[in-house]
Amino acid sequence: MLKKIKNSLNRLRERAVRFWQWFLHTSWKKRIAVIIIFLIILSILKHIFFGGQKQEYTFDTVSKGTITQLVNENGNVIPSSETDVYSPTTGALAQIYVKNGDHVNQGEKLFTITSTATPQEQAAAYANYESALSSLTTAQNDQLTADATMWDKQQAYLTALDNQNYKNNNTTNPATNKNYTTLEEQQIDSTVTQTQKDFQASEQAYKTAGVAIANAKAQVNSSYLAYQATQNATITAPTSGTVNNIIGLAGAKVIAQLSSAATSSTDISTTTQTTTVTPVLIIGNNKGYAIHTTVSEVDINKAGIGQSVSILFSAVPNKTYTGKVLQEDTYGTNTSGVITYNVFVSIDDADANIKPNMSANLTINTAEHKNVLTVANAAVIPYENGRAVQVLGKNNKVIFKPVTIGLQGFTRSEVLSGVQKGTKVILGNTTLQNNPGSLGG
Repeated sequence: MLKKIKNSLNRLRERAVRFWQWFLHTSWKKRIAVIIIFLIILSILKHIFFGGQKQEYTFDTVSKGTITQLVNENGNVIPSSETDVYSPTTGALAQIYVKNGDHVNQGEKLFTITSTATPQEQAAAYANYESALSSLTTAQNDQLTADATMWDKQQAYLTALDNQNYKNNNTTNPATNKNYTTLEEQQIDSTVTQTQKDFQASEQAYKTAGVAIANAKAQVNSSYLAYQATQNATITAPTSGTVNNIIGLAGAKVIAQLSSAATSSTDISTTTQTTTVTPVLIIGNNKGYAIHTTVSEVDINKAGIGQSVSILFSAVPNKTYTGKVLQEDTYGTNTSGVITYNVFVSIDDADANIKPNMSANLTINTAEHKNVLTVANAAVIPYENGRAVQVLGKNNKVIFKPVTIGLQGFTRSEVLSGVQKGTKVILGNTTLQNNPGSLGG
C-alpha cells in the first residue's frame, strides 16, 4: 500500500515538473491563459467553500413609544420624629412603666433605674463635683480680678496717649513750665509703648480667664453627670410619641450617658468615654414615614420636587409603594471627593410593614416623553463627534446615519432627527465587530 502511494506521488511530481517546464518555455499568450484559468478556478472554489458565510446582524426597528428617564437610588426609612431616651444612671432597670407601642405624653414616667455604684464610688463622684464647683468659683473670681486689672491698664494707656499728644503739639512741659528735654520726650514715648503692652497683656489675661470659666463649667457639668450616674433615678418622657425599642426587661443592665456623644465611662468617678451607650428606649412618631437617600451630582439636576417615585423594600417582597420627592439639598456634601445631595421622598401608601431604618430601592421618574420616535440604546454609536445608527444599504453595505438623541431611558432613547419610523437599524457597532479596537466613524 505504501509503495502504491509512493508511486502515485512520484508520478504527480513528474507531471508537475513537466508542466512547469512547459509553462516556462511556452508563449506568453498561453501563460496568461493558464493564469486566468487558475484564477477562475480559485474564485469558484472560494464561492463554493466561503460564499455562503454572510455577515449576520441583529436589528431594531425605529418605532413610536414612551421614553421615561429614571434615576435609581438606595435609601432608608426615617420617622418624622425620633428621640433617644438614655439613662442618667449606671445600674439596672428596676421598673418599666411602658411597653413597645404605647403612646406617652411628655412628663409621663418611663422607667426607674437602681444604681449599682458603691458608697465609695458615690462619695468620690460627689467629691469630684464639689471640686469642680470650687474650680468654677476660682475661675470666676480670677476673671473679676483680670477685668479690674484690664480697666486699670487701659486707663494708664489712655493717660500716656494724652501726654504724648500734648507733647507732640506743645513745646513746654506743664510739669516744669520749661521746654521738653530730649530725655523727657523719650520717657513719654516709652511710657505709651509700655502701657500699651500692659493693656494688651491684661486684655489677653481677661480672655484667658473667660476660657477657664468655660472649661470649669464643662467640668462641673460632666462631674455632675458622673455623680448623677451613681444615684437612683426615675426617667420621664422628654416628648410625646410612641414607645419603641425598649432595651430589655426589668433587671437589664444600663449605662449612663455622660455626654452627647452617647458614650460612657466604665469609671463612674471620671468622664473618660470608653463604652458605647445604647438608649433605653426610643420615642418616635410611627406615622408619616419618609425615605432619605443621596443623589450624585450627575443626577441631582434631573430630580425635582414633586416627581413620582416607585419604592421597593427587600423586607416587603412582591409589593411596590409609591411616593414623591419632598425635599432636596442645594448644597452638596463632599465625601472623599464624591459630591452627593440629600433627597427626601414621601411614602404615600405606607402600611404596618414599613419600619424605621428599613432599606429601600427608589426609582425616581425624572422625565417622560410620550408618542415619540424611539430606538434601542444599543443601536446608537459614537460617530464623527456625534451619534449615529447603522442601516444596511445596497449590496448589504453598512451605512452610518447621524441622529440627534433626546431623552434617554434605560433601554431606549428618543430620536429627534436622522431616521424615520420603521427604519431597521443594526444593534451594536459593526466597525468594532469587523475590526476590533476601532471606534467606528
